[in-house]
Amino acid sequence: VCDTHTVAVALTGRVPCQVTGAVRKGDMMVADGNGKATASSTPRIGTVIGKALEDFEGDDGVIEVVVGRL
Repeated sequence: VCDTHTVAVALTGRVPCQVTGAVRKGDMMVADGNGKATASSTPRIGTVIGKALEDFEGDDGVIEVVVGRL
């Protein structure tokens, strides 16, 4: 058991998600390999986190993403 890190898990619904790079509402969000998500026009099975519910401009930030059946 690790007491120094907290991990949140979302199974379904609207959740905040750390993102990197530009995102447009409706983009598919995939794991970026650094604990964040990035937008992808060609998502691979097993990497999909959810669908962006808002736009984001910048390097790193938090947006709302829908997780579950897309």
